[in-house]
Amino acid sequence: MHWLRREAILFAVFGGFGLLVLPALVYFVGLQLLGEYRPDAAMGAFYADLYRQLAAFSIWAWLLVMGPWLAIQMLRLFWLPMGTFLRSKSGPSHEDDDEESADAVI
Repeated sequence: MHWLRREAILFAVFGGFGLLVLPALVYFVGLQLLGEYRPDAAMGAFYADLYRQLAAFSIWAWLLVMGPWLAIQMLRLFWLPMGTFLRSKSGPSHEDDDEESADAVI
């Protein structure tokens, strides 16, 4: 159950970042590069539109919010074969270390 707890924490941290922090960063970068989001609209309007799109199951809104977590999962997916390759090159494996090596993979 240790891995499940770790995965839940990762999901909560990166999901929370995607829900709360990343939209503000997108808003401010868009404000600098593109100008106002809408005439007389503040960041709250951006958040309201984003959450409305999340409720409507818009794929783009979900990709924005879940992007940090998905990026970490992709990095982990690509690192898994490399980590396995590096562990096999480091020497003989010990059956007792299997649980420890599984915990070492993020």
